[in-house]
Amino acid sequence: MNFYIHLETGILLLFLLMVVGTQAERASVPGYYSRNPRVQIVGLSIVFGLLSLGLGALLYSVSPLLGIALAAGFTLSLIHPANALCFFVHMLFLRPWEILTTHPLLLALPRLLAAVCLVSWLLYPGKCGKPTIRTTRGLILLLSYSAWLFLTTFRVPDITAAQVEWFNIFFKSMIVFLMCLFLIEDEHSVLELERTLVLSTFALVILGFYQYLILPRDAAFGGRLHSIGMLGDSNDLAAGIIIVLPLMLAPAFRPLAPSVQRMGGILFSGISLLAIWYTQSRGALLAFLAQILAFGTLFKAQGRSLRLLGIAAFLGLGYVLALHVSSRSTKEMEISQESRLIYWKAAVNMTLHHPVWGVGFGQYPANYETFASTVKYEWGQRTAHSSWLLAFAESGFVGGFLFIAFFVIVFQIAWIHRRENPDQFYALAGYGVAMSFLSHTYMLYPYLLAGLVLATSAIKERAAHGR
Repeated sequence: MNFYIHLETGILLLFLLMVVGTQAERASVPGYYSRNPRVQIVGLSIVFGLLSLGLGALLYSVSPLLGIALAAGFTLSLIHPANALCFFVHMLFLRPWEILTTHPLLLALPRLLAAVCLVSWLLYPGKCGKPTIRTTRGLILLLSYSAWLFLTTFRVPDITAAQVEWFNIFFKSMIVFLMCLFLIEDEHSVLELERTLVLSTFALVILGFYQYLILPRDAAFGGRLHSIGMLGDSNDLAAGIIIVLPLMLAPAFRPLAPSVQRMGGILFSGISLLAIWYTQSRGALLAFLAQILAFGTLFKAQGRSLRLLGIAAFLGLGYVLALHVSSRSTKEMEISQESRLIYWKAAVNMTLHHPVWGVGFGQYPANYETFASTVKYEWGQRTAHSSWLLAFAESGFVGGFLFIAFFVIVFQIAWIHRRENPDQFYALAGYGVAMSFLSHTYMLYPYLLAGLVLATSAIKERAAHGR
């Protein structure tokens, strides 16, 4: 386990270098520094020194270097709210508290990171973003869905347990979404969050390959590539890669991008595509093919319809070929496909029998056998294997339509800005397919991506109105 901590420490140091570089880009804008910059530098140096001593001592038995890296992260968070947000997001991906589950400081990190985001927001109110008319519609829909989802917890057998789970899982995702809207105020912050997503996901890929190539194969994953922590499942890892693939490739194809940036983007993308292959996730493969098709929709040249038809045929043949050469057996894939259909039918039955409130937040597993047409192959904690159907099953038609309406708004906004930010459009198009085969209704991924899209739109809208 200590080796995992050392790997994550190295990745964290790389992330901090990225934050320092972004902060330097931000500081190069005329008029960035306000009053008493020297006093600020001295104060931050003192904070860093004190935090290094304190955190280094607390983490001495684990990794003193990790304590110093965390001290640097907290100090950078006090310079700009976007730094705090990105530090929080990066640690939510690395999740060292899931590696060493008994260390009190690591267990307290999520709350400390959220607190420093709040402190940074209070320190620099003029350097924070805010929703606009267009993005407020998405915010209202998501707040309405979250409130309705919370109300469903009063209709389950164990109300307290359901509400604790709501706060521990969904509420954290909501907090990150709100932070994206209120802490991202310019293009530098957007770029910083995109870089954070790339580095954080790539960190999970590296940890996954370390397990896959060095450690004994985990029979529970059927020899498939997986990573660690809450986001470490093979399918979840592949879905995360789908989100960041366009963000990796975008810098590589910018006309004025440095050669190092181009090579890095292509290298990262190549390794990530290899990781998708080793996860053997059919949903992710379909999502990647959808991204290629979405890329074809942005061509303006004549004959685009024929080009799209050719791309679709190529993708279909490519998907069939990939299934044939995949290391997963035909029987295993048939079982997986049949099980997924049963899960979907169970979700539909739950919705029809409980059309208003659904079965309640987090209650799909407990109600599965009651509403499934048959119980085959898999036992234990089952899920709907579709983010959309899970929303309907656990919160009824009201919650399901609010959930879908929110993502319709997000997709419309991504479509509006598809020319200026095609990478975000491709990421959303691909992930929309991936989450159709995964139960990501309450996870971090969809709300982090939605927050990025809406925050970017708000920046452009404010710029268009001279604000």
